[in-house]
Amino acid sequence: MQATSQGHWTRRRATLAAAMLGLMGIAGPHVAFAQEWPTKPVRIVLAIGAGSSGDTLARLMAPRLEAIWKQPVIVENKPGAGGVVGTEYVVRATDGHTLLLGTQSSILPKYTQKGLRFDPLTDLVPVRKVLNYQLVIAVNGETARQAGTLKDMIELSKKDGRGLFLAGLGPTSVFNLSYAILNQQLGVRYTAVNFNNVNDANLALIRNDAQFIVNNPASIRPYFEAKGVLPLAAISAQRYADLPNVPTLKEAAGYTGYLPQLWTGFFVPKGTSPAIVNRISSDVVTIFSDPEFRKQVEDKLTASVVDSSPGAFAKDIREETSVWQDLFKTLNIRPE
Repeated sequence: MQATSQGHWTRRRATLAAAMLGLMGIAGPHVAFAQEWPTKPVRIVLAIGAGSSGDTLARLMAPRLEAIWKQPVIVENKPGAGGVVGTEYVVRATDGHTLLLGTQSSILPKYTQKGLRFDPLTDLVPVRKVLNYQLVIAVNGETARQAGTLKDMIELSKKDGRGLFLAGLGPTSVFNLSYAILNQQLGVRYTAVNFNNVNDANLALIRNDAQFIVNNPASIRPYFEAKGVLPLAAISAQRYADLPNVPTLKEAAGYTGYLPQLWTGFFVPKGTSPAIVNRISSDVVTIFSDPEFRKQVEDKLTASVVDSSPGAFAKDIREETSVWQDLFKTLNIRPE
């Protein structure tokens, strides 16, 4: 009996060993590939110009990722066509070392732009959502002297036949689309004047080439104290802790509709190894595990770091895309 038992366990160990070798043959190269990656400089592409909140985030993260990856991390700005130019650049990348730090503007052109040469929902792989940003509606100083509240701005827009000008970033940008959604209830008479980057949009606001803007407070905060820009409403269900005097949209104008949320996150081109996707996501977690760095980013960019993962980010995108599609149908927003 004892000999039979020993023989049984010997055969079982042999079987387990063979199975483990088989698994190693399958998983080993993928794990090793992820451990070896990156083997050359990594590019973080933004589909928006320098000076944006996303650009600032990428440049804050780059040196910390370099320390982990032992390779240079290069931030590249490729603005144009409301985010399409930079997004398509990443979709077409084949070097295995090009990432997109994108927003909704990377996804929404699928539903707002004719002739798109790629499908962002299938040609991009979500890696990790990084931040949720604050958003405000703000006017310049000259407009604020005539309209110090959102209700005043609505009335002001109706006094002039041409209405007001919105400093935008293109018809498919999340800023323009978000305001189009909000304005179904607000009723501002306006025309969007579009720019390739946030800095130009901000300057247009200051010069009064545009009278109002939808933006992240971090981008326009330097103008607050100088009274060059006045935030009129927070696009949020609650007031922002660092802008306690700025009312919510509901408080400012009785708004009760959908509240768009601006986020930013990493994507890679379709076909990227899942092991590398998980590696990038994990390394982002590592750099934000430093409480000081996390606070620095959140304070500087008036944003909050998101607890995410490749699967959670993909689920968020599916759910949000469904909401936007329904809203586009309701608002009769069609590809142009």
